[in-house]
Amino acid sequence: MCNTLRQRSPALVDGRIVVLIPAVAWAIVAGSLASGAEFMFRARVDGQMLEGKPLSWNTEQMLLLGRDGRLYDFHPRDAKEAQKTSPRFFGYSMSEMKSELQREFDKRFDVSTTRHYLIVHPAGERDQWAERFEDLYKRFTHYFRVRGFTPTEPQVPLVAIVFRDQREYYQAAAAGGNPLQPNMLGHYDPISNRVFLYDVTTDEEHADWSANAATIIHEATHQTAYNVGIHARFTETPRWLVEGLATMFESRGVWNAQYDRTQADRINAGRLRDFHDYTATRRPPGALVQLLASDRAFKSDPEGAYAEAWALSFFLCETQPRLYAAYLEKTAARPMFSQYTDAERMADFQEVFGREMKMIETKFLRFLAEMK
Repeated sequence: MCNTLRQRSPALVDGRIVVLIPAVAWAIVAGSLASGAEFMFRARVDGQMLEGKPLSWNTEQMLLLGRDGRLYDFHPRDAKEAQKTSPRFFGYSMSEMKSELQREFDKRFDVSTTRHYLIVHPAGERDQWAERFEDLYKRFTHYFRVRGFTPTEPQVPLVAIVFRDQREYYQAAAAGGNPLQPNMLGHYDPISNRVFLYDVTTDEEHADWSANAATIIHEATHQTAYNVGIHARFTETPRWLVEGLATMFESRGVWNAQYDRTQADRINAGRLRDFHDYTATRRPPGALVQLLASDRAFKSDPEGAYAEAWALSFFLCETQPRLYAAYLEKTAARPMFSQYTDAERMADFQEVFGREMKMIETKFLRFLAEMK
C-alpha cells in the first residue's frame, strides 16, 4: 500500500553536495541552485507522474519532496516529460490528498479529515481516530508555544493509516518492503511522512482502547515534531532527542493540558521506574556523554536508552525550557542529508547547555533521584 524508497545519501565532496545536473533536466533547475530549488516540477518516473520540490540531486540520484509529503528517490534519467509547474512548493490541499488516498485504498476503508489530518481507517470509526489525532496536534503545538518555541504550519496534510488488525498491519508493512519487529503496535515512517498503526481491540475481546491512544500519542508526536519545525525530516537528529520528546508526551500531564498543573503531573511514571532501575543496576560510567554523542546505546540497551532519553529530555524541559527550545532549533537547522558526527553532536549540545558535563550530569541525576 505504500512504496518504499531507497535511502541513500547524495554525493559529498569536501562536505558539499555535488550538484551535477543531467542535460535533460538542466532547463528546469538552472538558475535555481542558489535559492535552494524552491520551485516545483512535474515528471513521469517509472510510469508514475510525480510533482514536488527537488531537495538534492547529482548524476546518480534525485531526492524529491512530493506534494503528498513523501520523499521520492529516483535516478534523474528516469524522469520523463519534466516541466516546471510553480515557482514555490505547496502541498496537496486536504481535498486533493483525500482523493489520492481514496484511490490508494480500497472500499473497506474510509478517509476522515480534520484541520491538519487525514485518517485512513476501517469504515465507520471516524469518532475513534480523527479527532484524537487533531487534539494531540493542538496540545503538542500549545506545549511548545508556551515554552518559547513557535511551531510552523505543516507544508503538507498529515496522514495516518489505521489497519483493521495486526495481521493487516504487518502484511502492509512487508508488502511495502518494511518488515516490522515483533509486537509493534505502530510506527511513524519519515520517508512517507505517515503514521501506521492498527486497532488493538480487534484481536482481543476485552482489550482497552487506551492502548490505541498510547500508540497514537507516541507516533503522532514523532510525526507532528517532524512537520512543525521541532525536528527536521531530512537532517540527522540525535535519537535521544527524538525518542525523549515522544516519551515525554506519553504522560497525560504533558499531552492533556487539563492535567498539567504540577511537575508531578508531567512525570511519565513508567519511564521513571525504568530509569531508576537502569541507574541502580547497569547504567555505565559516562552514560550521559555516550547518549549525547551517538545512537549506539539504543542498540546495546534499548530499554535503558529510552529511559535515559526520557529522563534527560524531562530534566532539560523542566529546568531550562528556553535552552531546550534553542537546542531543538539548532539541531533542526542542520544541513539536509548531512552526517552528524559524534564530535558535532557534543559540540552543539555544549554550545547551548555548557561544557561542564560532570556538573550537568550531577544536576541531572540529582533531579531524577528526587522523583518517586
